[in-house]
Amino acid sequence: MAAQISFLPIDLGRWDNGPGGDAMVVPIWTDVRPLRGASGLLDWRMGGRLSQVIREGRLVGTPGEKLLLVTNRIRWRRVLAIGVGDSKEFSSDSFRSAVDCSLQALRGIGASKVAMALPGRDIDLLRPDDAVRQFVDAVADSEEGSGPWLDSVVLIDTPAASKTMGEVTRAAMVPTESV
Repeated sequence: MAAQISFLPIDLGRWDNGPGGDAMVVPIWTDVRPLRGASGLLDWRMGGRLSQVIREGRLVGTPGEKLLLVTNRIRWRRVLAIGVGDSKEFSSDSFRSAVDCSLQALRGIGASKVAMALPGRDIDLLRPDDAVRQFVDAVADSEEGSGPWLDSVVLIDTPAASKTMGEVTRAAMVPTESV
């Protein structure tokens, strides 16, 4: 994996001073309302825009569902909401499917500087170390055959989870940076 990984807490003040970039990716569940974690905080910052499209039925959270919004409310120019499905049916396969779907969409819009809240971390369905390992594998697979396309990835999570993820990526010799 050639992209540099950094970590950012779920905190608007830190987001406002973060690196910014092309897109921020957040998971959307079919059965978790109100939105939680980075999705909930992003929704609040965007004046309830995610909640509104959910109420209107334009976003449900079904696996593979994608919604791209343009915003000037955060340092990332676009928001990519990815459907993850029902939280009770979450598994490693659904994590990988959501991440693959995100990476495919990001590549399709030419986003190379991204922030991402990993699916399942927002509601503690996946340990931070497992999440970051699976994420790094997914990125490596997305680059296979065509070469690196991501420049930087900011993973958004709690400070404790970010610390664990940082230790895992450093041990795996993945390029990391402090934000």
